[in-house]
Amino acid sequence: MVNIRAARVDEFARLAEIELDAFAVWAQACGVTLEPSSAPDFILRQSLDQGLLLVAEDVRERVAGFAAGHATGRYLYIVEVDVETSAQGKGLGRALMLALLDKGSDAGLEQAVLTTDRFAPFNAPFYAKLGFRILEAGEIPPFLQERLDSQISSGLDPERRVAMQMDLHRDVARSL
Repeated sequence: MVNIRAARVDEFARLAEIELDAFAVWAQACGVTLEPSSAPDFILRQSLDQGLLLVAEDVRERVAGFAAGHATGRYLYIVEVDVETSAQGKGLGRALMLALLDKGSDAGLEQAVLTTDRFAPFNAPFYAKLGFRILEAGEIPPFLQERLDSQISSGLDPERRVAMQMDLHRDVARSL
């Protein structure tokens, strides 16, 4: 049983621990040699202030994952989704995404967008199962293209990075 709830400011340090732990798995799967880092508190705070920072508690009621989003115009931008290594593969990531998509839909946002790795099974293939599709170059909203360009300029492989999008219709997000 997974419990998804709104995050709290006093949990930001725990979210950084989870992100750094998950980074190691992601970096290995994607062939990334960048130094691990976590989202700055102001990014988490923006998500929290918009009601788009969620945590997943494991069966021991311990925070084991989180999802952060930002409302940008008509878009729900998925900033980060991380589950600590020991809790991966147990449905926490899926539960977090579904809850975040519901939040975006409830807020009247029309599309969910994100950037991710094309090949790692827990990245683009995972999001595709939720209803996201890879965007072609001309379809990428400018703010998302800037994010993608920034990731590539920081050293991520441009052949692996993709932007994805899905419609946020209430019935779609809730039926996933």
